[in-house]
Order: sequence, then C-alpha cells, then structure tokens
Amino acid sequence: MSGASPDLTLAILTYDRPAGLEATLMSCLAQQNRLNLSIEIVVVDNHPSGSGRAVVEAISSQTQWPIRYVSDLTRNMATLRNRGFAEARGRWLAVIDDDETAADDWTDALVGALQATDADIAVGPRFAVFEAGAPPAYDPQGRQFVRDLHLPDLAEVELTGPTGRPRYGLGTGNSIFDMARCFPNGEAAMREAFGDAGGEDAELFVRLHRQGRRIVWAARARVTEVVSRNRTEIPYRLIRTRRETQHYVSIYVDGAANPTLARVELFVKGLIQTVVGGVLAFITLESRSAHRLRWRILLEHGLGKLTWRQPIGYINEGAPLS
Repeated sequence: MSGASPDLTLAILTYDRPAGLEATLMSCLAQQNRLNLSIEIVVVDNHPSGSGRAVVEAISSQTQWPIRYVSDLTRNMATLRNRGFAEARGRWLAVIDDDETAADDWTDALVGALQATDADIAVGPRFAVFEAGAPPAYDPQGRQFVRDLHLPDLAEVELTGPTGRPRYGLGTGNSIFDMARCFPNGEAAMREAFGDAGGEDAELFVRLHRQGRRIVWAARARVTEVVSRNRTEIPYRLIRTRRETQHYVSIYVDGAANPTLARVELFVKGLIQTVVGGVLAFITLESRSAHRLRWRILLEHGLGKLTWRQPIGYINEGAPLS
C-alpha cells in the first residue's frame, strides 16, 4: 500500500481462541473484494498467553494484506474495543469477532451498503452453528442465538423510539463504521464507564443514533458465529438475560426525554415481570425442565430492570454457573 491509508480496516478482538481466530482470519482473507478495496487487518489480543500471536505470524506470511498484531491486557471491554478502533487506519472500520466467520462477499456487502445509502454505519445479520451439533432443547430453532432484524436490505435502522427507548440491542460484531463521520474529532468510541458492566457496544450504537448518525441494515453481509456448549446452558442464558436487561435500562434512562418517568416505568414493568415470571415458573415446574425457559427468561427480564444499578458485569464464559 506504499504507506497510504487503506480503504478498510478489519478489526478482530481475540481472547484465547487460537482456532477460532484462525478461522476468522481465513474467512477475512477469502473475501472476493470485488470493490477492489485496499484492506488491512488488526488483531487485538487480550489474553496473557498471547495465543493469537502465533496464528497471526503463521498467516501473515501467506497473504498480500497486512495483518498487525497488538497485545492489550486491559480488563475493560470498552478500553479494549477502543484500542481496536484506535488502531484502524482505514476510512472504514469493520468489526468481526474471533468466534465468527464471514461469507466471502462480506466486505463488499458492508461497504456497498454504506456507498449505496450514504449512511454512517451498517450492521449485518449473525447466524449460528452450535458446538454441540444442534440448538438447545429450550430453543430448537436457535432463535436466541441469531441476530436478524428482519428488515429489507439497506433499510434504515430506527434504533430508538420517540421516548428514547431502544428498539434493538446491537453489538459491534458484523458492523462497519465510517470513522471520520462517526468520530470526527478522533474521540474514543466506547464509554469506559460501561466497560466493567458490559453493554459498551450497544450504548455506542444508541449514542451515535441519537447524535444523528444513520445506521442501515446490510442483509447480505452475513457472518456465522460458533456457539460454544457452555453458552447454551440454562444458567448462562439466565444470567446473560439479566445482564442484557440491565444494559437496556442504563442506555434507556441515559437518553430518555424524562429520566424519572423512564425509571418509574421500568420499575413497574420489572416488578410485574418478576412476579408473573416467578409465579408461572413455579406453577409449571419450569425450573426442573431442560425444554422450557419462557417464564424464567421473563423473571430475569424483571430482575434486570429492578437491579440495573447493581450490574452483573463480566461473566466468565468458561466457568460453570450451575
């Protein structure tokens, strides 16, 4: 690239998933790139072992696109994600996670969505394959593990309603940002206050939307996520639901036209969900079932709304919760 800035930076954050990182990188390097973009890849490794370094070094020697490896051991997800954004040299930054693989027209679809709509951000669908070979019994279609907004391709994503209530929870995996438009003064993307409790990427999307940035749905930009066994276990799904609800409340209250009214509304709704979910889970003996999760999920939604000031924070996905 002769020192020139690339058109597109692909950022991958990794944490002790060398096999997953290799699959992610290989899918990025297999892009058709019909738009003839100049591309760089940045890998930010958050694990003390530096397990991603060997993967990057082995693959770097086989590709024409530069791959930069960065080690950052900060235990704050907002700071870590900000490192990936800060390392980007491209006009556009696309993000993919180390448990995801991209379709071979992924970059064309993401960049094409921005070019076709003159939008600032595009997000695409995330589908799932399961380490166990099939979705869990309580979700036989695997819908809980898929991100699909069911919008037409290139449709604008109205991320919040008139009251400021978020309509969707978006993560940065499978997304692209026009860096100059989204961060015109070189400011950090994520708010570090969200880094310990989580939800920093969901907050970023809502904040940018509230600032007038346009987000479009890139239905053709497909990635597939490998869902590990432990992430399908019921205790994990319940604690994850409560944490995501806490994020939702924090983000809603932060931008609500009337924060006091929003807090009251969410408290009442949380109380009703907690009572109804708890009673029905008890009556139907759902707590003994591996096939039913409806009422326990409702209960966790309620508890999340009631406990949002005491965030759950980091969940060790490798540790058993039961």
